[in-house]
Amino acid sequence: MQEDKASLNGKAGQISRVADSWQRCRGYGLDCEQAPVVTRLSSEQWQQRMAQSQQMVSVTRDKVLPMYQRMLHNSNSLVLLTDSQGYLLERWGAPPFCQQLPAELLTPGACWQEKAVGTNAIGTVLQTQAISDVQCDEHFLAVNRMMSASASPIFDANRRLVGVLNVSSDAYLPTTLVHGMAKVMAQAIENQMISAAYQQHFWQLMLNTSPDNLDSQWAGLLVFNAQGQILVSNQRANALLGQSLQGLPIETVTGQPLATLLAWQAAEVMTVKGPEAIPLFARIIAPHVSGETATLPMVTAPGPTTLPSGDARVLTDLDTGDKHMARAVDQALRVVHSDIPLLIQGETGVGKEIFVRAFHASSARHDAELVAVNCAAIPSELVEAELFGYVKGAFTGASPKGSIGLIRRADQGTLFLDEIGDMPLSTQARLLRVLQDKCVTPLGSSERYPVDFRLVCATHQPLREAIQRRQFREDLYYRMNGLTVSLPPLKDRQDLPKVVEAVLAELADNGLKGDVSEEVMQLFLSHLWPGNIRQLFNVLRVAVVLAGDQRIQPEHLPDDFFWDLKGITREADLLESDLLEDDWQVALPKVYKALGRNVSKTAEAMGVSRNTVYKRLKQLGLWHDG
Repeated sequence: MQEDKASLNGKAGQISRVADSWQRCRGYGLDCEQAPVVTRLSSEQWQQRMAQSQQMVSVTRDKVLPMYQRMLHNSNSLVLLTDSQGYLLERWGAPPFCQQLPAELLTPGACWQEKAVGTNAIGTVLQTQAISDVQCDEHFLAVNRMMSASASPIFDANRRLVGVLNVSSDAYLPTTLVHGMAKVMAQAIENQMISAAYQQHFWQLMLNTSPDNLDSQWAGLLVFNAQGQILVSNQRANALLGQSLQGLPIETVTGQPLATLLAWQAAEVMTVKGPEAIPLFARIIAPHVSGETATLPMVTAPGPTTLPSGDARVLTDLDTGDKHMARAVDQALRVVHSDIPLLIQGETGVGKEIFVRAFHASSARHDAELVAVNCAAIPSELVEAELFGYVKGAFTGASPKGSIGLIRRADQGTLFLDEIGDMPLSTQARLLRVLQDKCVTPLGSSERYPVDFRLVCATHQPLREAIQRRQFREDLYYRMNGLTVSLPPLKDRQDLPKVVEAVLAELADNGLKGDVSEEVMQLFLSHLWPGNIRQLFNVLRVAVVLAGDQRIQPEHLPDDFFWDLKGITREADLLESDLLEDDWQVALPKVYKALGRNVSKTAEAMGVSRNTVYKRLKQLGLWHDG
């Protein structure tokens, strides 16, 4: 009965997704009888997107497709891989029904968004970020109704959408088969990408329902560091253990002491208890680089979107010439050796965690552990268990050995509560009691454990407004707010060239050497940087790859860098409006000058017509006819 109900719910959800998609297509002005609107990237734009997605493409082509080649060949299928915006990266297969599609639609760089192709599996995934099936008659455009397709989102280690895998077939294959192929292949791609990103320095644990299928691409996979914290887990691992695993101690999953896990032999299989004591089986894969791994610093969110952890830096290293940062550093230095709580405020991506790690490294507690907790990343149901710990049998699914909790792990060190504004009110009340009493009581226990730690909190939210909305406790705010330090957004920093140098130095440490031209630096100085330092890191990482051995020039910068330039959007109707007059007066002259006063390049960089550029240059007195 439950399976029938689940099946009905699944069908209802599918019908709703298709209906919503058809409604969007009508809103785009599409007609069912028209041909697809073939939109393609330029060769240069496609190469940039390929550079950004190179790992995903190579993993799909070299490691995943070969495992399913026979099945795909026998099923008369077409496989498409797109980036996170639906632009075709590569295709595999040429079944007969492909001849009924416009050839341009199957060439690299073609757009598969709904506004171009109508209702299709790729376009629906881009809207829902969930696996989607679109059968023959469910396609909005009649010309596409000779095929069925299933598409699955592909997420990176930080659960961000990076691509879509689509499997299309003729009308004779069951939808369940095509659905299953897309789902399993996408999971395999995610596993391979996680493994590639973390295998060098971190431990991996493969998890499944049988010891015979631990090498399956459908196995659960999680990654943990030398301190025993789970950094990443795939959806299969979360499903097998009935909870989100990221941020948990590995001991709570395996029931084994960390020292035992770090010394575990790769060939040995261990038994893990899943929900309701269902046995699961696991194998540990040690990092490829040995020796130094046991002393790696605490890492809570590793990967290409973060700057260096900062453990090797001290506060004075962060003062590189910006008056706002200088003030923040000076304030922090005045309290660094006291026990005054620190509250750090700033936009997402400004480097709050880097600042905290430098603060810890500068303090008298630097020899003890810095325990970083992202309050927004832990499910509300698990926050108290993770922070305060629990005893054996405290709740269903609890580790048989219990857990000391993150607060007790920070004893004698620093406890960093990131995104404190997202902490549930019930947890805020317990945290307040811990700060008042300097003792922790684990869940399911009456015993109190004394703790001594330095408290540092961070948030991008205005906590005073949250207090007014009764979403944050006022008494906790004043308990944790000994000193408030505000970090400036990147667009307001006077030391941007120094920040660029720091990012390039970090990239060089990872084998990616590069240098920026004066034209690029001028563009950087004109940018609003809505993603702050995190965005700068991503822009430079892509640019270094595209530039190769050359100095980074404007043509090496990714497209979305120009989309954000001084708040300018690629929507032509907004660009033509007077609402952005001030932005144009500041941004256009700098872009125009940086690109050698070339109107065509300026228009392409900003995503507008040359006529628009001519008109604006004339308004600014920078262009004269004749």
